[in-house]
Amino acid sequence: MNNDPSNVEISVHELKLLVNTLSKSVALSLKKRFAWLWLLAGLVLGISITLLIISLTWEKTDKNSVTSETLLKKTDVVVSDLQKINSDITKLAQTVNALNEKTKAGDIPPPSSQKKPVGLNEPQHSQPPKKYTVYLHYSDIKNKKLIENFSAFLEENGFEVLGIQKVNYKNQDIRYFHNQDRKGAFILKKHLTGFIQSVKNLNESKIKVINLSHKYPEAQKGQLEVWVDF
Repeated sequence: MNNDPSNVEISVHELKLLVNTLSKSVALSLKKRFAWLWLLAGLVLGISITLLIISLTWEKTDKNSVTSETLLKKTDVVVSDLQKINSDITKLAQTVNALNEKTKAGDIPPPSSQKKPVGLNEPQHSQPPKKYTVYLHYSDIKNKKLIENFSAFLEENGFEVLGIQKVNYKNQDIRYFHNQDRKGAFILKKHLTGFIQSVKNLNESKIKVINLSHKYPEAQKGQLEVWVDF
């Protein structure tokens, strides 16, 4: 057995070197492992973030796609409604035009020596009710109320007044358009003088009864006209 003290010291020194070497080796190994772990963790984190971004992008794309489809559907509905409204407006316009044509046709008075108004009724006396239709013409706006009262008077006495019109005229006459209506014209003259004399000086001899059957043979039968300048 070797009891040399120098040999023991060398063994301890070597042991220390060995321990230090092993410690450094372990420390280096641990550092490398941590580096790899950090690298791996960074890689995993990066992949996770990338997947999250891709997921969010797809969700946004899907939402945009759904929104676009919804807008397209709503646009189709609006266009359909506008087409329906346009069709209804066209039908309404056609109906209004048809009604206007009927109104115009119904409002045109029979032929006469001057343009006829529309609106009132005419006198009739000693005849079946409403046998005669009358158009009243007057020249002075101040006499408008008077002629309206005369219209009401004629209505009460069996005439039908179809219109009152202001004209530029300086005479007094009653017109008829068929020989068979001559009697009605003189009855109308009698009513006119009787009514007007109660408020104005109207000489019956100045009121002429005019036969226009030769000039307007197509005029409606039973039509009479009063033209007066009070």
